[in-house]
Amino acid sequence: MPEDASILQEERDFTEVLEEAASQGIHCMPIPTPFAVGRVNCYLLEGSPLTLIDAGPRSEQSLAELETRVRDIGYELDDIDLVVATHQHIDHIGMIQTVVDRSGAEVAALDLAVKRLAEFTPDNELDDQMAVALMKRNGVPGEIADKLKELTASFRDWGNPVIVTQPVSAGTWIEMGSRRYEVLHRPGHSPSDTLFWDPERKLMIGGDHLLSHISSNPLISKPLEGTGGRTKALIDYRHSLRETAKMPIELMFGGHGDPILDHVDLIDRRLASQDRRTEKIFELVSEEPRTGHGIADAIWGNIALTEAYRALSEVVGHLDILLEEGRVVETTRPLEDSDLELTFYEATK
Repeated sequence: MPEDASILQEERDFTEVLEEAASQGIHCMPIPTPFAVGRVNCYLLEGSPLTLIDAGPRSEQSLAELETRVRDIGYELDDIDLVVATHQHIDHIGMIQTVVDRSGAEVAALDLAVKRLAEFTPDNELDDQMAVALMKRNGVPGEIADKLKELTASFRDWGNPVIVTQPVSAGTWIEMGSRRYEVLHRPGHSPSDTLFWDPERKLMIGGDHLLSHISSNPLISKPLEGTGGRTKALIDYRHSLRETAKMPIELMFGGHGDPILDHVDLIDRRLASQDRRTEKIFELVSEEPRTGHGIADAIWGNIALTEAYRALSEVVGHLDILLEEGRVVETTRPLEDSDLELTFYEATK
């Protein structure tokens, strides 16, 4: 699924930006991951408490590099006082408990995500069950959905449950590296996306909420609260982006890639790209009723197994918009050899 070049931040040298941030005690530490997204940005904030924001996936390679990068700044992992999670995804939280076991650090995360982080394995299994059912209802062949579930389950070795000792609520403040940051909840990419805002420096630490070089795909998942249903991830994400666009941010640090210097322009381009995709999907369902998988196939053709759910999440996110606007309706047909029904989407007549 290639990126639309119009939604990417212009490439430039950010060395001076990162050096200036480091002089103020904010150190970006890209850590390797086994995933297609590449390295994840962890941040060490100097001061009291000495704070690590995100920790990368649980692996010997990631741990060795994190240790080296922290040591290069002048500290040991044992010195860390506080570890903060920006959101629930494994490439960000997988190694938090390893760091805590070494350092005895406290762990802060959004209060709504505490149960999700603590119940890492069973909660992710419920997410997988929801995803498989969603895929099958939307026309993804059963064998592909089941194989993707097996693949996703194998990724859990890169993670661990996280016991949060300092839950934080949206709108409250947290002390990190001798500075106070406002806690903001901006769901979309994940239900637990949490941003940290320093209004004095007009600086945002944003996790995967907005990334410079790739779009932050809103992945449909189980809600943080409740036992059933799914998130309307793209609708949530667009609302979150609009809220972030209102803020006077001068520098934003993301969970992957380069810092962001013009968040409003980047958000405008992301929203415009999403609008174009919504209209493309409306054109397709205006031609004939289609399943979510049928729409994805019409747009991207054959995609890798690992991309099947990401593609479907994107399509269903746009269909959520069209359904909310009343431009599309759902119809169902029995799915052969299953208790599930196949969902088709067509333009409202």
